[in-house]
Amino acid sequence: MEFIRLITPAEVLELAFPSNQYMPEEMILPAKIETAQYRFLKPALGDLYACLTEERFELFLDRFVKPALAYYVRYLIIDDLCALPGAAGLLQAETDYAESASEKNMERMKRQAKEDADVLLRQALEYVAEHAEQFPEYDVEQEKSYKVCMKGGFIF
Repeated sequence: MEFIRLITPAEVLELAFPSNQYMPEEMILPAKIETAQYRFLKPALGDLYACLTEERFELFLDRFVKPALAYYVRYLIIDDLCALPGAAGLLQAETDYAESASEKNMERMKRQAKEDADVLLRQALEYVAEHAEQFPEYDVEQEKSYKVCMKGGFIF
């Protein structure tokens, strides 16, 4: 089965990153999009997830799924933005005009991106529940079972 990405790197940048900060699309790796989809969307949407590429879900995908997915991708790439692997090990950018964010600030940004993504996904699930007739593939009980709590790398 071919894995279909629901969002492009350009859409991730448009939806989840400030327009006044330049970031090349190449920073949004396809694997990060796939990871975000599989890790966050698939458990939450259940059988509906496999149908999202159908034309009948195009508006739902654009309005609800892509914004949440973009913020999940943002959450996943923040670590990549803070340090880059190189021949000499992990490298941290330093210029005369900017200073790298502290670990505390990086964690704040990650937490905020994850919280934003979770809220956007909750909105999507509420929309699905309110319009159940349009989403027969979705099991309302699925919403209760997808909730996962992660703390310090542990899944509860």
